[in-house]
Amino acid sequence: MGSIIQSWHNELLTELNSVGLHYEVFVQEDYSHVLLEGGEVVLNLLNLNNSKTPEKVLSIQSVCNLEKKQLIHLWEDVWLTRKEQVLSRLKAIAGLNIRVHARKTEIVSLSQPEADLFLNINHLQFSVGAKYRYGLVVDNVLVAVACFSGLRKMHNGTMDYRSAELIRFANLRGVTVIGGFTKLLSHFIKRHQPNDIMSYADRDWSKGSAYERSGFILAGITPPAIILVNKNTLCRIFAHRMSDLESADHYHKIFNTGNLKYILDCE
Repeated sequence: MGSIIQSWHNELLTELNSVGLHYEVFVQEDYSHVLLEGGEVVLNLLNLNNSKTPEKVLSIQSVCNLEKKQLIHLWEDVWLTRKEQVLSRLKAIAGLNIRVHARKTEIVSLSQPEADLFLNINHLQFSVGAKYRYGLVVDNVLVAVACFSGLRKMHNGTMDYRSAELIRFANLRGVTVIGGFTKLLSHFIKRHQPNDIMSYADRDWSKGSAYERSGFILAGITPPAIILVNKNTLCRIFAHRMSDLESADHYHKIFNTGNLKYILDCE
């Protein structure tokens, strides 16, 4: 055991208490871990000014996988800019969110601005453009949103083989729609009849369990990517998108742990 000394760490612990998430703090070497759910969920707290490598962080992930624990890498900038979204996600994992059954919801089509508004408030990674956007509504309240790409023709030897991507899915903050993910997937498949649906699970936060429960198969793992965080705004960009006119001194250089690539066979 040890003490957490970073100010944002202390703020996190205060907020965990306020929403009823019980925790233990474990500090080993230069790592600060917060254990939730009796140690079944491990928050690995990562400061922006650290010297850790993707390989070292992934090695911790491998150990947790072997121990059947869920490891979440929580970066300082994510906490500072998305506190409510982080707490909602942790409450969902702990089963503390309000639960709404999908059978009580109605499916609606959404405009891009409507999807943007919902996702920017409720998704950890904000909204992105999408061809198709659907939501679940109960008592005139939008409680879940899924966004999909258009269908792309694939060259795999089969005529008219079409693939789509599930780009975003989010529940309303503080709410978990039981069966909502599957209901929106089924609606999209019925309306657009793709041969498969591809999606990515963020390894910083996910083991892919929701995908696997819905029939997705793990098709690959993408490598860690370098991310630059603006020191003033805390906005993230991938390293290859930095302008030649910008100075690297204006950014913290961090990384993610890659993505799990999943594919759902719809045939």
